[in-house]
Formats: sequence, structure tokens, C-alpha cells
Amino acid sequence: MLIGLAYATLWIAWLCYVSNARLDRRWLARVATGLTLATALLLTAGLAQRASIAGHWPLTNRYEFALVWVWMIAVTHVLLEASWPERKAGPFVLGIGLLVASYAITRPAAEQNIYPLLPALRSPWLQVHVLSSALGYGLCGVAAGLGVARLLGRPWTLGGGVERNIERYVALGFPWLTLAILSGAIWAQQAWGRYWGWDIKETWSLVTWLGYLLILHLAPMRRWRGRRLAALAVAGLGIIFFSFVGVPWLVRTVRLESLHGF
Repeated sequence: MLIGLAYATLWIAWLCYVSNARLDRRWLARVATGLTLATALLLTAGLAQRASIAGHWPLTNRYEFALVWVWMIAVTHVLLEASWPERKAGPFVLGIGLLVASYAITRPAAEQNIYPLLPALRSPWLQVHVLSSALGYGLCGVAAGLGVARLLGRPWTLGGGVERNIERYVALGFPWLTLAILSGAIWAQQAWGRYWGWDIKETWSLVTWLGYLLILHLAPMRRWRGRRLAALAVAGLGIIFFSFVGVPWLVRTVRLESLHGF
């Protein structure tokens, strides 16, 4: 109930941002921000309710992970607007959130059900590894939304600061991606007796990390500013989406061996 309400609220917030981008009405911008905050609060309540019923953190499958990812995008976007008064990037940032939320909502009912925690997941490293991944994905998702705004809009219509915020949120997301890999390696050692096994999920996590490391190295260079930096942020999110959706699809379709559930 709460998750469905949060999804509906997110849609209304996105429509308000789109309307504000066209009509430039201050009250619409304020309503959009308020609804984004309401989405974050509803997701917080929904995830807490799910955790209370399950008896563990809601981080055990792609449905739950996607919800935390959307929660992070909503929270980060509200904080962004608190420090940056421009609202015309809202349709693009929340568009990323809607894409992830729609993926979650359309998961099969079996995946949305609550199950007891599997023995391999009964580790404190579950929270560290999966939550840090979701936080990193959320911050990089906001950076990508700003990147789309920069590519499709005109810089002067966004009030300035777009490129600075793209670089800022990539820089904020990168340490969480790093922690996700390190904590995952420690967890793998405890669960499977090795830190790294070149599993396809592990390999693509490394590709994602290297991709964002490249963005951070190129961002200070003048020739990589502007639309090029925006394109890099969007491409980075493409790598993340492939890691989250494409890799499990390959495992199922090509019958690759993988020890990772998602």
C-alpha cells in the first residue's frame, strides 16, 4: 500500500516538474519538491514496514534494492534543491527515479513477496554491501539525470551549476561504489572462501567502478567539460543499469555461472 502510494506520488511530482519546466510557475515547483519529499517519506515508511514484517533489512532481492535506489534518488534530489534553487532539472532527475521505480513495481509478485532470509544472506555484510551499492547508484542516478538535463536543455535555462553538480554527485557516489566492492569481497571470503572469483557480477561491478573512476579523472579537464561530462554521467548510469538488469538477464539467458542472486 505505502509503496504503491509512493509510486503514484512520484508520478505526480514528475508531472508537476514537467509542467513547471513549460509554464515556469513557482507554486508548481514548490508542489513538485513537496511531492518528491512525500515520496521519500512514503518509501521510508514502506521499507520500514517491510523490514518489520520480514525481521531483516529490505535488501535481499532486486525489487527491494530498486526501492532503496529510488528512495536515495528522491532524498538526494530534495537535498540538491535545498542548495540549488533551480527546478528545471527535476523532470530529468525524477525521470531516472521513475524508470527504476517502474522496474520495481513491475517485478513478479513472487519477487515482491517477503521470505525468510537465506543462510548465505545472514551476515552483517549484507547491509553494508547492498546498502552502499544502492546509495552509490542513487547518487550516480542524480548525476545522470542532471547530465540528461544538460544534454537536452540549454545551460543558461538551468540557472548554472549543472556541470558542477554532475561532478559533485559522481564524486559523492564513487566512495559508496568503492565500499560496495570492498565489503562484497570480504563477504565473499566469509561465504565462499575467496575474495574475488571473476564472477560476471563481480567483473561488471569492477567495470562500473572503473567507469566512474575515469569520469572523475576526466572531469577536471577543460575539454571534457560541458556536454562531454554530461554524456559521461549518462553513460555511467548505462553501465549501472546493465550491471543491475543486463547481467542477471545474461546469466539466465546464456546460462552463465554466477553465485550472485542479483
